[in-house]
Amino acid sequence: MIRINLLPVREKKKKESTRKMFSILALSLGLVALVIAFFHLSLSSQINQVQAQIKSYNEEIQRLKIDTKDVDKFKAEKEDLQKRLNIIYTLQRSKTGPVRVLDELVTALPGKLWLTALREKGGKMEVKGVAFDNQDIAKFMTNLEKSGVIRNVELVVSQQLEKKEIKLKEFTLTCQVHYANLPGGPTL
Repeated sequence: MIRINLLPVREKKKKESTRKMFSILALSLGLVALVIAFFHLSLSSQINQVQAQIKSYNEEIQRLKIDTKDVDKFKAEKEDLQKRLNIIYTLQRSKTGPVRVLDELVTALPGKLWLTALREKGGKMEVKGVAFDNQDIAKFMTNLEKSGVIRNVELVVSQQLEKKEIKLKEFTLTCQVHYANLPGGPTL
């Protein structure tokens, strides 16, 4: 009988299967390493892109902050100029307003009426005067109402006064002076 020693074949097969398993394991580990490296590079690229976007957004924010500072500066300058214009307009009204009011008073005076006192404070004016009769006072009040500057004319007192045997009417009027109706307001 012939005897065949199968042990070396088995050992060879065993060695070969072990070598195949190590090869498969090495290839699997290599493939896993490649997949991990690919994902790592892909994520690194995405991170770099996001960081670049963040950097560009931060630069944009800084630029916009400078622009908003400029806008705030211009708004403050505009507000300052508006205040100055308002002051100039107020001074201009204070300068020309009383002249205009006096002109309106003179224009409204009928022939037989004289003014004895005039007082204006804060837009309220009190006028005292003397006339020959009540019709002249009424005409004066009507003429004042027609002016664009004087409004709400009211007769406070009208009493008879005798001077050197002449009967006169002494009166007191109150009214509102509207300087806002004067031309030349501020615009900006």
